[in-house]
Order: sequence, then structure tokens, then C-alpha cells
Amino acid sequence: MKCSIIIRSLLGLLTTIFVAATPNPIAGSDTVVVRDPSIWYNSGLGKYFVFSTDNNIAIWTSSAITGPWTNAGSVLPSCSIIDLPGNCNLWAPDINFIDGLYTLYYAISSLGSQNSAIGVATSSSMMPGTWTDLGEVISSVTGDVFNAIDPNIIDDTVGLQLTFGSYWNGIYQVGLYPGVNDQASPTPGTHLAGYNGRPAEAGFVYKPSSQPYYYCFFSDGITPLIGATSRPPAGEEYKVLVGRGADGQGPFYGELGNDITLDLDPPTGTLVLGSHDNVYAPGGQSIFADPVSGRDVMVYHYVKLSDPIGGPSYLGINYLDFSSGWPVVVS
Repeated sequence: MKCSIIIRSLLGLLTTIFVAATPNPIAGSDTVVVRDPSIWYNSGLGKYFVFSTDNNIAIWTSSAITGPWTNAGSVLPSCSIIDLPGNCNLWAPDINFIDGLYTLYYAISSLGSQNSAIGVATSSSMMPGTWTDLGEVISSVTGDVFNAIDPNIIDDTVGLQLTFGSYWNGIYQVGLYPGVNDQASPTPGTHLAGYNGRPAEAGFVYKPSSQPYYYCFFSDGITPLIGATSRPPAGEEYKVLVGRGADGQGPFYGELGNDITLDLDPPTGTLVLGSHDNVYAPGGQSIFADPVSGRDVMVYHYVKLSDPIGGPSYLGINYLDFSSGWPVVVS
């Protein structure tokens, strides 16, 4: 009996040490209000760009990843050309550099609706006023097994692959060809993560140069929204999970060896970042190979635990270390 008590105490101490050791976001971004951030670097301008939900995809710039960050404007200040309710309230940007142009995917929807679409815009510099809206790439309607929001693009060995999805039956992926707005395979496509209404969304497929694996990051749980009057039960709030696979189309497995599309208890996926210290409900993540530092960077939004309930979310930036074969948040 005493032995089991000692073991439980040691496990509790180790858990406390692990949680306490999770690094806080790097300095310089904790006043930047964002949701669903995505980051890229323009070497010609010597600037980092962060894009986020709201303000028709807000643009933040900085000469250093540690800030200070300046609100530079919007990607599509005159709204999207997609004819769908919500086309002046754009969500969840994803930025990449494809065929000589900065290419940004975005979502149009309304909260809880499947009447959604993913669009794409391109720019030569990422600066405000330089974006060309190419319109719809894919869409969804009520009754589909997927929701066409939360886009992520990867230029894989088999070509461009668009990952998307939130709740419903989960996160999916389709191919694009020949252009960045040309759907090459039918929706819903390949099932990557989530199931049966699991609160899984914001899928992001990434291959670090240091690893032979591809990683499917996703946000799981309930995200706090501005104006909320309560918080979810402890452990049910947003967090960043990951699965690992041999290629960018999956299947992806958590550290326990379970496919992240499976409905299991506990839910599948390996924890990358959860609530800790004053960081509450981190998620909406994207990953970026930073050419300046040569390191893998994760950006995300989080709520400050010390803020009143219903307050805004802020920009979090951390480095990732893949040396163990799994992403670990580091300073």
C-alpha cells in the first residue's frame, strides 16, 4: 500500500515537473491579438509575416521573430469574390510559397455551418494591396461528412495536397493540379484525422528537414471564443496533438501506435502543447521552417488564463525540436 502511494506521488511529481517545464511563448508577441495564425518570411524584404482570422485576414509584420509586430492591413480588404455568406469574414489562413508566388488559402463559413468554402489568393510580396483573389478551391454543404474550413497546403512528392476539415467526420485531404486552385481529386478525399464529431480541426501536415517522417498536427478540444461566459471542463479545452506517418497522405499514428482516425479512449494523438502556466487552450497552429534561425517554428493562438473569461486570444510562438522523432516544444 505504501509502495503504491509512493509511486503515485512520484508520478504526480513527474507530471508537475513536465508541465512546469513547458516553455512559455518566446517574448515579443503576447500583445498581438490573433486567431489561427500562419507565418512566413520574405527574405527580400527581411520581414516575417503573420496572417490571422478576422479583418479579412489580418497581416502582421516584423523584422524579427521576437517582434515588435505591426498590424500592416488585410489580405482581402474588399472581401472574397466567393459568393457565400461570410465572404467578408475570412478565417484560418494558411501561407506558403508556390511556383514563385506567396499563396494563401482561407476559409469562408459561419459558426457551426457546413455551408463553407476554401479560397486562395496569391501575391508577389505578401504586402497589403498586392493580393489577387483566385476564388473557390473546394466547398461543402449541409449533409457532407466534412466541413470545408481550416485549409493547409503541402507541396509533397506527389504534388500539392490540400488538408481541411473541422468536427463532423474529421480532417481530410485532396490533391490540387495543375494550379493552386484546381481540385484534382474529389472530396472528401483521404481521411487523415478525427471521427464522428470529435472536436478535431486545424490539420497541418509538415515534414521537418531533419526527419524522414511527416507529421499531422491538429487542434483538439473546445476553443474559447470572445464573449464566452464559461470555460470547458478541465482537459476538454483546446490543445495541439500530432500523429506521425511515412508520407504526407497518412496514415498518421500517435506515439502509442494508434491511427489518429480511430475512435478510442483515450482519444488518439500525441500531445504537443496543452494549457500550462498562463497559457490556456493553445491551438489553431501552423508550423514553419524558419530560414533565419534554421529552426522549426510553431505559431498558435492562446488565451491568457489570468484574463477575464471571454477575452481575446494572443499570438504564441515557440520552437520545435524533432530530434526524438516527435515534436517537442522548446525555448
